[in-house]
Amino acid sequence: MNNKGFTLIELLATILILALLMMVAVPNIMSTIDKNKRDTYVEDAKRMITLAEYEVRSNTNIELPTDGNCIVIPLGSLDLSDFNEGPEGGSYDLQKSYVVIARSGGSYLYYATIVEKFDGQVKGIPLISRDDLNKENARNEVLSGDELNIITPSIGSNLNGYVVSNIIDS
Repeated sequence: MNNKGFTLIELLATILILALLMMVAVPNIMSTIDKNKRDTYVEDAKRMITLAEYEVRSNTNIELPTDGNCIVIPLGSLDLSDFNEGPEGGSYDLQKSYVVIARSGGSYLYYATIVEKFDGQVKGIPLISRDDLNKENARNEVLSGDELNIITPSIGSNLNGYVVSNIIDS
């Protein structure tokens, strides 16, 4: 008799090897996807700062802050052509995502907050400076749910030690 098939033992060994490979590969792939999403939040926050900086330089009607004060530019007041959707497939909150421009010691400092809403959840970065966004471990600042404590700015409120003197509306 000529048997040219695989034995049950050979098939089980193959399935076991494939299962072990999947146990190693899947967590690594999921970790990489999560890191990429966190990096996207950081890059979008940097992009928001760049757009706000451009808006302030090109719009002469915006009064820049004085020492100890800051102005707030919500995401909804910026050019949104680069913001299609957030990393989780939701949309950025146009009022809770904003850039703060503060003046201290004769120079301007930039801070950003970015919040994405998706599937009844929120995820993003609380108020963080441009310098901190440029650090290697900036992706660790991405928070979700109750951890993400977002301050809604108002005239006269305090953000990182600066008094909000103006909120720019489009």
